[in-house]
Amino acid sequence: MKWLNRNPMTAVFFFGFCVCIALSSGNLKNQWGAIASLQQKSQENTSKQWNLTLSQQQTDGIAKVAEARYTKGCRLVVAKRSPGQFTTLTEGRPVFDRVRNAPLPAGTVVCDAYGNTARIIEGNVVGEIAFTGNQAVIDKVVKRSKARYSSPNL
Repeated sequence: MKWLNRNPMTAVFFFGFCVCIALSSGNLKNQWGAIASLQQKSQENTSKQWNLTLSQQQTDGIAKVAEARYTKGCRLVVAKRSPGQFTTLTEGRPVFDRVRNAPLPAGTVVCDAYGNTARIIEGNVVGEIAFTGNQAVIDKVVKRSKARYSSPNL
């Protein structure tokens, strides 16, 4: 009590400070909620950015594999019923030698005119697909073929 009598202004200031805190507590809760929400959104955006970066790196790596397959030599696939037209590769489906009507053996590297390359895997089906959008590399292989492009039917 002696301290209060000697320092009345300090007591008034302290009391006013406590009243201000009490009156603005709802405001503080809202601000903390907003900060927490911003932190969560920031973490989500950072996570999305990392995922996109990782995805792009994987895509770049896959494109290099596809380009190497085109460059080193791959068997260009054409439509079975219409050998004058290109077709696309489908994972899990066989690619047939049209002369013998037999599936290509495992280990054969195949490609299509649309940027897809693959390796024939066990079971004589298409697997390990890789894609490139490098049209110059694709065109070198396509120009050696007598087949022609055909728009896909949807």
